[in-house]
Amino acid sequence: MDNTWTIGLLAEELLKIFPTMGRLIALRLRESGEEETTFMHIGVLHQLQEHCLTASELAKKRRVSLQSASVLIQSMVERGWIVREPSPKDRRQFLLQVTPEGLERAEAAKKQIAQYMEQFLEGLSAEEIEAGHRFLPALSRILVKQ
Repeated sequence: MDNTWTIGLLAEELLKIFPTMGRLIALRLRESGEEETTFMHIGVLHQLQEHCLTASELAKKRRVSLQSASVLIQSMVERGWIVREPSPKDRRQFLLQVTPEGLERAEAAKKQIAQYMEQFLEGLSAEEIEAGHRFLPALSRILVKQ
């Protein structure tokens, strides 16, 4: 039997792993009482930390419809995690900014997820951790280009 991994096999294995990891983390967030915080919320909060965006810019960056982004934005505004501020360049536009509460929520969720992931990654050998050290930066580099 051939143990050589191809790009196709790697893609298939990643497709198997990602949904399971996402479900486990979402379950952990719900168990801790953080069910109102989703990966999408965390991603948006961290993205807006870097710089303010309009709703349409956010939708394009997140690769979702404007309607979907608007629903997400409204829920985050209602929770006090982000605010809409008039754009200094265009009065018709509003820039989305993270509030201190939003920063706190994002950091708390990120910390909680990282701690949970550490727990289930403890089963990896030193060799497997080293393989992750080589693979994950390369994967990140490719994803950033997308």
